[in-house]
Amino acid sequence: MELAPRAFPSEEERKLKRLVFLRFILSTLVIGAAICILHANSRLLSVAGLYSLLGTVYLCTGSAYLAYRKGIPLDLVIRVMIGIDMGVLAMLTYYSGGASSYFTVLYILPILIGGEFFQVSGGMITAILASSVYFAFSMLETNGWIVLPAGSWIQPHSKSIFSSLIIQGYLFSVIFFLTGLVSGYASRYLQNKAMELEAKENEIRQIKLDTESILMNMSSGLVVTDLSGEILSINSAAVKILGMDEGVEYKAKTVTEVFSQMPDLVNEFFFTLDSGEHRKRYEIEVPRDDGRVVPLGISTSILKDEEGEIKGVIAIFQDLTEVGQMREKIRQSDKLAAIGELSAAIAHEVRAPLASICGSIEMLKGEFELSGDNEKLMDLIICESERLDRIISDFLEYARMRGPVLSKTDIVRLVQDIVLLLKHSPNLDHRVSIVVEDDIADARILIDDEQIRQVFLNIGLNACEMLDSKGTLKINISRIYKQLKENQGPEECVRVDFHNDGPVIPEDVLPNIFVPFYTTKTDGTGLGLATAARIVESHNGLIDVVSKEKTGTVFSVVLPVSVSEADQNVNSYEIKEYCSVEVV
Repeated sequence: MELAPRAFPSEEERKLKRLVFLRFILSTLVIGAAICILHANSRLLSVAGLYSLLGTVYLCTGSAYLAYRKGIPLDLVIRVMIGIDMGVLAMLTYYSGGASSYFTVLYILPILIGGEFFQVSGGMITAILASSVYFAFSMLETNGWIVLPAGSWIQPHSKSIFSSLIIQGYLFSVIFFLTGLVSGYASRYLQNKAMELEAKENEIRQIKLDTESILMNMSSGLVVTDLSGEILSINSAAVKILGMDEGVEYKAKTVTEVFSQMPDLVNEFFFTLDSGEHRKRYEIEVPRDDGRVVPLGISTSILKDEEGEIKGVIAIFQDLTEVGQMREKIRQSDKLAAIGELSAAIAHEVRAPLASICGSIEMLKGEFELSGDNEKLMDLIICESERLDRIISDFLEYARMRGPVLSKTDIVRLVQDIVLLLKHSPNLDHRVSIVVEDDIADARILIDDEQIRQVFLNIGLNACEMLDSKGTLKINISRIYKQLKENQGPEECVRVDFHNDGPVIPEDVLPNIFVPFYTTKTDGTGLGLATAARIVESHNGLIDVVSKEKTGTVFSVVLPVSVSEADQNVNSYEIKEYCSVEVV
């Protein structure tokens, strides 16, 4: 059998270390006491033998431990050590008076070891072995087959007291067997209790880990306080939502101290404590240290123990910033829908007389020969009439937009087509480069191909117009998880970002950029981005714009994914004729 050395300490090794340590201590004390007594009586012959015996004990004990470290089973090591102990005790009784030695009682030590490591069976077998060794030594000594050394301090017994030795041996045997029985049962009982205790500790530890893991990984903020308002528990989500320092320990501090800048939040805790009432989904606003005011949806409840006594308050809250933004978008959509319906009716009524006016002007122009300023005025009337008709047509298209016809569309391929269109657009300077980055494997989603093309083309054209004579338009396609609707969780989406490094959009323009008829262009109608926003909204998606001095302007379109498997991966390509395009 191949033995592998033990690399790491185990419970077995710790028990063996304790045993080795006790053997060194006890052997030194017991044999050392015997040596001291013999020294006092000047019996040098017996002293030399005891010195040799003590050295033998040291050597055997150290060898047993090293053998275990080399891979010898612990049971075998203990059995060998018990056998050595029996021999050592027999030699000790030999040098200290034979069967009548005071050290005979030390036979209970290996019996205790046998009971501890091998329970009842080990204790009883060791007791039988100890009794056998004692009776054998007594018989050999009584019959004269063992001659005690002259240096022993107890004189050997004569044959006339053989009966007393039998009685003494019987009493020792009873003691040995009782010791083995008691030590074995005690070892079994302690071992069972230790196993039960370990199982309970593991169960408690697992429950604690599960509870802490749940609390720490909640997306909602959680704060638990006692009756005095002292924080008992606070999770990482609460620290993040409230904008506090994540490296600070907040436990054992009061809510008044920790949330000193958030009086409304503090009032929620003390209101629940004073009233003893639960509060469900109550909305408050709290100012953070960074100056941002965060809307919170908070619910508080009473913390009670097993006996029903109030021990504190539990507060659970969520950041309602995104919810508020979605609500605002819904209100804006409703308002725009109402305006659109009214304006569409007005535009329809205006279009009919406008057509008559345009036709009449065309006829008058053909009837009369005009020159000079009159001809210019006639041409201006016709041009402006046509422009007005075009505006009304665009608006009616916006107001009466058809619903999306959904089909499986490769979003990456669609973006590539838009890049080709932008390449041939007169609005794109030949020194402007386009970079497309694609980090998704499954690119097919359920959209209206024609409408989304209109959205991407409109955003791309606006981005190109914002660039100077030389700049970069970067289009990034990625897969994210985002909450698109209120009272629903995050869902899988595709996000397309149009990032340009041109001049930023002024802050007073950003809030109105998707509002119909709002434009900063001299010849614009203000319906391009408004139409794009409405198309994205009809697809249950989101459209947003961020414009900062250092990072540039980013138009983001987020569309939900309905088809996750793509038929093929989109390969990179490059356009070099008018602009450089790179797909990563």
